[in-house]
Amino acid sequence: MKIQMYNNPSFYDACTAHKIDDIPFYNHWAKETNGAILELACGTGRAAKPLIDEKYDYTGLDLSPVFIDHCKLKYPEGKFIVGDMRDFNLGQKFDLIFIPFNSFLHLYKEEEMTQCLKSIQNHLSDNGKFLLDIFVPDPEFLYRDPDKKYEEMTIIHPNGGECTVWQKNQYKEETEINHIHWFFNRGNSKPMDEYDFDMRMIYPDTMDRVLSDSDFTIEEKWGDYDGEPFNETSLLQLYICSKRS
Repeated sequence: MKIQMYNNPSFYDACTAHKIDDIPFYNHWAKETNGAILELACGTGRAAKPLIDEKYDYTGLDLSPVFIDHCKLKYPEGKFIVGDMRDFNLGQKFDLIFIPFNSFLHLYKEEEMTQCLKSIQNHLSDNGKFLLDIFVPDPEFLYRDPDKKYEEMTIIHPNGGECTVWQKNQYKEETEINHIHWFFNRGNSKPMDEYDFDMRMIYPDTMDRVLSDSDFTIEEKWGDYDGEPFNETSLLQLYICSKRS
């Protein structure tokens, strides 16, 4: 069965439950900026919860109405809005805006990236910070055998029990888009659920240029959540940006 991930909060939560290493990063910058916060592509509220628990003025935006309804029920103290991060107008300035956990990679064309960054510029306060978290493309991952399944992770299935997620992918150099196919194996005779999604691979020089062309100053660029400066061995691209003066 094909899974509609963005209409299925419990399945999405199961697939992202392992991701907790970035939470201190966002908490740190929330404390540093100490003002209104906007999270783009907020999903089911994974990063929202600790910020709302600390009583920050938090707003989350996501394209999925199902996810937003889910967040409103789970976190009534926050503000959650259905919207497209490529083009939104909330009529408010924010002191911290962030896009977590590779969500920016769902913008497949540079024009879409630029549109998103323009909307962020329009909502960022003069002294505000914009944080972006994406991974560094790995050639070993992109160019592996497209016909072979590789073990990705083990999750707790929403219906109970462990489930192994297997993955196939095929990278298209001409578009720099990686086409990914997940298989959910619950270790029984039932047919495996499947899920397809695409991600744009953005190399560091491209991301630097797109941010600069969008009038952002890259104040810092980290290679991990502990603040290690980005270098040629980094696995992550963590940008701390401000408006260009």
